[in-house]
Amino acid sequence: MPTNPRLLRAIRGIERRMFLAAIGAGLAAPVAARLGRMATAATTPPPKRFFVFFMPHGIAPEHYNPRVVAGDPTNFALDQTNVSILGPLQPYKPYVNVYQGFQYVGPADTHTGIVNCLVGDMVKDTTTSRVSVEHVIAKAIGVKPLILGACSHQPFGLDSNGMLFWDGTAVDPEKSPVKAADTLFGGSSATAPPVNADVQLRKDLLALTATDISELQKTLSGLTREQTKLQTHLQAISALQSDADLGAGQSICSAKPTLPTVEMVRAASAGQIIDPSGGNDYFYQEKNFPLILQAQMEVVTQAIICNAAQVIGLMPMYATCDFDFGFAGSPGSHHNTLSHTAPGWADGAQYNSPITTDNYRPETRASFAKAQLWFSQQLVKNIVSVLASTDDPAAPGTKVLDNTLIYWMSEIGDGQGHTRVSGLEFPEVPAHLPLVTIGKCGGAIKSGQVIAFPIDSLANAPRVNRPASDLYLTMARAMGAGTVTFPNATSVVTEALS
Repeated sequence: MPTNPRLLRAIRGIERRMFLAAIGAGLAAPVAARLGRMATAATTPPPKRFFVFFMPHGIAPEHYNPRVVAGDPTNFALDQTNVSILGPLQPYKPYVNVYQGFQYVGPADTHTGIVNCLVGDMVKDTTTSRVSVEHVIAKAIGVKPLILGACSHQPFGLDSNGMLFWDGTAVDPEKSPVKAADTLFGGSSATAPPVNADVQLRKDLLALTATDISELQKTLSGLTREQTKLQTHLQAISALQSDADLGAGQSICSAKPTLPTVEMVRAASAGQIIDPSGGNDYFYQEKNFPLILQAQMEVVTQAIICNAAQVIGLMPMYATCDFDFGFAGSPGSHHNTLSHTAPGWADGAQYNSPITTDNYRPETRASFAKAQLWFSQQLVKNIVSVLASTDDPAAPGTKVLDNTLIYWMSEIGDGQGHTRVSGLEFPEVPAHLPLVTIGKCGGAIKSGQVIAFPIDSLANAPRVNRPASDLYLTMARAMGAGTVTFPNATSVVTEALS
């Protein structure tokens, strides 16, 4: 809901008067500015966070599609479709939207379509300037996105198989969760972590002398009701000054979060010889992939909770990556062996059978489904479940997931078919791009539903599918970036907006 312009003007007026009053009391300008913002904190909404999670190589629809009951889009199950790739999300269904009937506009370029799937455009080369959805949103709300990867491109360097995120040119994801964590939260890195305004304000106020407090209280005595509530804060400062532990009773952002998996990677990667050609790079070796991904997810979760990064992208593996997924219970190379497994037709299935995923034999692609289920399990275990159970430090009374929007996607639909549309496969199996949002985005997203649009045969699907850029437009609107545009977008998905 748009903010009343008169209210905005009143808020700015209070902030300006508070700033001038604080300056008159002898406070430094940065402290005064933060104090002015605190005076009107109750009138501003909690920060929203946006996170893009990429799962490579698509899905097998007979192990993915939700089971919708009696045509009711709000009555569905995520854990009753054979292996059920979406099954781990079932306990969090009120936060989940599954989107059907969307396409990546343009020719079916298989995995090379990774270069434009988050852009909404048809560009196929790797030189044309473009901007992907997470960077569009970040620019619109005035933040810098955090882009992370776990073996996100070939060891020798970034090529088209790893070019998922764009900001004019392709963005090379940060490969080391150790470096990412040290930059965000402080540590062995020489780069100082970003300062959280609320935490810094507390430190600045604790540095005030008793005289400063007394003078500021005198200055505040004649101000408005909204401003005089600051006196309560000032009265507590003296007591806080005696507290040696500055993190006691404060949000998690006031101290470096505990990151046990990151520390495991720090220890394991220490002293590793980094070969410029990539052959000995710890962060691109197959055996290290599961631990690196878990550590990157740990960074994502704490960055979201602490609001240390409002927009984040995470790319596990690159398109065509052939890591052996024996660790996930699916021995075989992820790309050439598992994702390329052709479906098997169920007995009696034919072109005029009822439309259902039951027209494919579930056992034929169970190994591929288990590999994709592993990504789902990691997402839920390391991120979704934590955000859903953690009180939001920036918005008392809500959970972090209430104010977060997770976008889970892949560069293709059916792994074997390399589809970039949502349509009917033979014999009459509905196969959609795997597009899911998790979270309420501060109440802007209406969640807990399957949002479906028309599909047709794979040949005719481009004529009836909605472009994925409509979904990007919708997520941008939910994040407060209402003026942005995306190539080929037609309109927002109104069904997804509160």
